[in-house]
Amino acid sequence: MILLDIFSYLGRIHPLVVHLPIGFLVLAAIFDILTYKSKYAFLKPAVPLILLLGGISATIACVMGWLLSQTGDYDYLILRNHKYTGISVAVVSFIFYGLKSLFVQRIFQISDKAFSGLLLAQMCLLSYSGHQGGNLTHGEDYLSLDNLTASKREKPSSLKETKVFEDLVLPVVENKCQQCHQNGKKKGDLLLLTYQDLLKGGKNGPAIILGSSAKSELFRRVTLPSEHKEFMPTDGKPALTPEEIALLKWWLDEGKGAENIGFTTVPNHEKMTSTASGILGIAGAILPQENKQIQVINPDIPKKVDEKAIQNAIDGGFNIRFMNHNPVMLDVSFINKKAAPNLALLVPIAKNIVWLNLNQLNLSNKIGSSIALMLNLEKLRLEKNNITDGFAQNLLGLKHLNALNLNETQISNVTVNELKKLKSLNHLYVWNTKVLEILDNDTSAHALKIISK
Repeated sequence: MILLDIFSYLGRIHPLVVHLPIGFLVLAAIFDILTYKSKYAFLKPAVPLILLLGGISATIACVMGWLLSQTGDYDYLILRNHKYTGISVAVVSFIFYGLKSLFVQRIFQISDKAFSGLLLAQMCLLSYSGHQGGNLTHGEDYLSLDNLTASKREKPSSLKETKVFEDLVLPVVENKCQQCHQNGKKKGDLLLLTYQDLLKGGKNGPAIILGSSAKSELFRRVTLPSEHKEFMPTDGKPALTPEEIALLKWWLDEGKGAENIGFTTVPNHEKMTSTASGILGIAGAILPQENKQIQVINPDIPKKVDEKAIQNAIDGGFNIRFMNHNPVMLDVSFINKKAAPNLALLVPIAKNIVWLNLNQLNLSNKIGSSIALMLNLEKLRLEKNNITDGFAQNLLGLKHLNALNLNETQISNVTVNELKKLKSLNHLYVWNTKVLEILDNDTSAHALKIISK
């Protein structure tokens, strides 16, 4: 089993390694052409060596490509064309290297122009092989004229104009499923390019059953545990987010899996407003709440985030969860109670942080300056830290802060009175602090609910 996993892993390196022989062989052709000018004649001895390196790297790419071909359901004809042309590129590279060797030149000499012609012919063979490889990866219509001239539906500007399948479901399928289910690569004989493909399905039957997510094979696969052998997508590719899964379930169950149904005509479409707005990039969309109140997505939250900064924060011990992708809303926590968090790592992504949990970390008021940069923060947990009066001054600029947990800290009535200035704050938790009991259920100042029990 371990040996099979190693072979599978090596096969996945093929798309990376395959570019190495391409670079070598293109470089050999360029050097050969340049040698026709006297000032570049010194490059001529390098051409055979580059061809040898191209042949060796092409051979390695062929082996890894063969290993990769064993892991997926690829179109037979395209795979066959790519395999044999790739092998031909490797073989021809060694032949051309041999033609320039001293041993062969004693027996047979080829003119420079004829050799250059052969190199150009090899470029054509290399291009065709690469094109077939692209068809396997992206689909056989990837570079077709039909695909080039096809008109795409413009993204709707409002939810009233939105078609559920075309504007919401299909983009999710394209991003998460089509890499393995397209022309040229049909795992399980399943295509996922159109609505009709979903109805037709593959070797396990239709991908969707109209009106029932529970009976739909596609929904079953994407909701399996990630370690399950039938879980989709496979091979460590990005899984559907909880929001995307909820959208798929809602469309199948309440939208009956219809192709041309409008978003606002589906029952209970209000609960999908947030997800739909995120997919379409509609800022400031209205979100329904369980208590029938409405909340507006903060348009100041950036639509993008520094991915390198996120990785740096994760490496620094932070746990980061994506709550939404457009705009990018982050839930950040630090779970290592034995170490001190480096809040400087959060500065580059500060405006994307919506929820922050720093409880029980022995922190002091010094962290206030870092938190003050998180202008779009909505929920903040600081319980069981050495927070004292004076800390609240750092929070008065957080105009979206809705809930704040200061349980088991050293704050008093001074902090509570200061926080009443923050009009967005609705829930303040002050259990086991120095806050007087009289402040329990104090509903003055914009109905701030103070919970001390």
